Amino acid sequence: MPDLTDAQLDQLITDLGLKDPHRGQSIAPCGTQSAYTRHVRNREAIDEACRKANTEAKRTKGTPTPGRRKPIAHGTLAGYRQHKYRGESACDECLEGHRLYVRDRDRKLAAARWARGGAR
Repeated sequence: MPDLTDAQLDQLITDLGLKDPHRGQSIAPCGTQSAYTRHVRNREAIDEACRKANTEAKRTKGTPTPGRRKPIAHGTLAGYRQHKYRGESACDECLEGHRLYVRDRDRKLAAARWARGGAR
């Protein structure tokens, strides 16, 4: 059987009354990250335009660089975690925020154990 063009395939699907594989969604044109993902998913050859679009999208949307990171919320558990994520030593304010979180968590757990009938 000869290879069908996209238009011929769409017409065949319509004629046979088969379900639309795209569910009414338009297919992303080449040169976009969505098209790159589609090529990878369908194990198709990746054209240069899609490869460049994917590289650019990763560069701009990927892991935050130091210049694009959110400022640290000092004195909170989130601030403590931000320091740790960045591989930094937590400041005194954030250490205190973490200490208060752990204390409150442990008190809640102890109260729940007590309500269930004592420590186990």
